[in-house]
Amino acid sequence: MNTIRRLCLTLALSVVAITGNAGNGTSECVRKDIDAHVREQFAAYGPQSTDHEYFGFIYLHQGVIGSAVTRSGACPSAKCVVDTSKAAQLLPKRAIVLGEWHTHPHSGSPNLSKEDVLGAYGNRHISCYTAFYSTPSGEIFAWSPQRMSVPVAMASRAPLGNYQAEFLASR
Repeated sequence: MNTIRRLCLTLALSVVAITGNAGNGTSECVRKDIDAHVREQFAAYGPQSTDHEYFGFIYLHQGVIGSAVTRSGACPSAKCVVDTSKAAQLLPKRAIVLGEWHTHPHSGSPNLSKEDVLGAYGNRHISCYTAFYSTPSGEIFAWSPQRMSVPVAMASRAPLGNYQAEFLASR
């Protein structure tokens, strides 16, 4: 994603987050609920990530946590890019943005990319913003969007489960 597009997206998300927080007397930092929602998203989209990457902005709207989801085109190699601005366009008016999640294709990398890290870092100013991703083997991780380099972001990861193991257990 080019720099101008990334800056426009960051500005748009800031406006959504600021207007969404205006007059909101409740705490939007509901980490357990966000984690549960993210696990559901990975359970739904992870198995579909054979040769695509899925991305979602996590939001709170009218008391319900949801995701605005988009999909990349086919990923011909381990390198895959998804246009996150398409997900931003799906956010409901007055939604409070809480974070993001994305899958890595089954033939992709188990590591975060520079683009992954910089994308989340660009939204670090949004209150409670948390970033999540899944590896090709289904491992789900949260990582700190306050980290600007791949090695430091990778070191900040916290495991959240495995969508493949949970999918197999539910059969």
